Amino acid sequence: MLVTVVIILSKVSGFIRDMILANYFGTGMANDAYVSAYSLFYLPVLLFNSCISATLIPLYVQEREQQSLRHSNHFASNTINLFALAAVVISALFFLLARPLVRLIYVGFDPGKTALTVDLVRIMLISLVFNITSISLASLLNASDRYVAAQLTGFPLNLCVIVAAVVFSARYGILAVGWGVFAANILQFLILIPFLNGWFTWTPVLDFSDKRFHRLLTLAGPAMLSMGVSELNHMIDHALASGLNPGDISAMSYAYRLITFLLGVLMVPLTTIMFSKLSRLAAGHDDKGMLEVLRRCILVIALVALPIVAVAVVMSVDVIKFAYMRGRFDMHSVEVTAAILVCYVVGVPAFGLRDFLSRMFHALQDTKTPFRVSCLVVALNIVLNLILRRIIGARGLALATSIAGTTGMCTMLILLKKRFGRLGLGAALPDMVRIVASALICMGVCALMNRALPPALGTGRVFIRLALCAAVSLMTYVLACFALRVRTLRVFAGEVLRRRR
Repeated sequence: MLVTVVIILSKVSGFIRDMILANYFGTGMANDAYVSAYSLFYLPVLLFNSCISATLIPLYVQEREQQSLRHSNHFASNTINLFALAAVVISALFFLLARPLVRLIYVGFDPGKTALTVDLVRIMLISLVFNITSISLASLLNASDRYVAAQLTGFPLNLCVIVAAVVFSARYGILAVGWGVFAANILQFLILIPFLNGWFTWTPVLDFSDKRFHRLLTLAGPAMLSMGVSELNHMIDHALASGLNPGDISAMSYAYRLITFLLGVLMVPLTTIMFSKLSRLAAGHDDKGMLEVLRRCILVIALVALPIVAVAVVMSVDVIKFAYMRGRFDMHSVEVTAAILVCYVVGVPAFGLRDFLSRMFHALQDTKTPFRVSCLVVALNIVLNLILRRIIGARGLALATSIAGTTGMCTMLILLKKRFGRLGLGAALPDMVRIVASALICMGVCALMNRALPPALGTGRVFIRLALCAAVSLMTYVLACFALRVRTLRVFAGEVLRRRR
């Protein structure tokens, strides 16, 4: 719960950051350039993140339990140093190749937007090594059950971008936000250092012959490619959107940020904590324990995510009005972004469960299976993009992502069943049916409330309308769950009451 609170605060501050960016830059050319530049900068970040987080945690835990803390810290120090060196090399290459990469990916950009995107990419790349080192340190903190500290890294990014937009954008434009990202990467590294005192000792070692590091790279290759093709999905979406209406890239980005907000609040606490637990269960060859965690997590994800999706689909226009409608973000931007949001949000349960299933494979030190599934998802996404883009434009790109993500989730479940022989999901099916029925009741009540209440303008009025519809709908959902005897909710409520006593 503490991890959830910290993540919620981080995501709320990120939400405020996005609101401020929307106020200052709307869905115009400057924000398109920033979104595109950050996506390109984030590609190596995501590759390193998948490489480190998917492999360092299980190997560090294994080394600590089978050897000693000193051995595991030496291994971790060598890994951090080698990845930092690699980050320096990669950032230099990307810096030199920024212009041809932008021209290759964003073929629909005019020369002015291309030049601005290149400048932003290069500003962000300077601090890549600090970002990668922060990822390594956060993974070590998670492996040592220090989850809260690892979640603090979101605050520097939000703070620095907000300050850059409010204080410096009038003079330097969107370039100020690029420098805000640069400053945030350094602060993310510095904020983690105090939490390492007393248990982690860094050593200045560079050992390319370390067999443990070789094992990490063997596992990391597929994991890195898996996340790489996932990010390639978003880059393909943006590349195709660059040839659509001006501002469609920004609209897709704003809508997807709300999706990442939901995933961060609803799924990240569960997957972060359960990954360490799954790694310990896998190290002890406790298949029964892993499957029990799987069944519980599937039900919890459905219980929490489905009513949120139901309300978001019905109230999408009000959600976007409240989040972004101010300054240069007008009603046209609201309508475009809201339509895209609906197409993204239907995939939220599948996105969350797919991430959890990927962590389950990683805990088993199997990174090849998620990579193969990611390749399938990208291939399907490209085909659906080309079809749906012609029919419904940017909404088709978002819907293709949701359909492909759902297909990937189902494929992972099938492969897990093949790995374990049986998953025992039949026991969870009655509860799942009751949860879906309760969510449909919630959606119906929300639709009735949306029709009954008059439309609203202005942040305060929109918030009241949105809060009223959501509160009544979610209260109805909870009552429906109790009436239909949803066991997962009753167990959770009983556990809360027991702890309070």
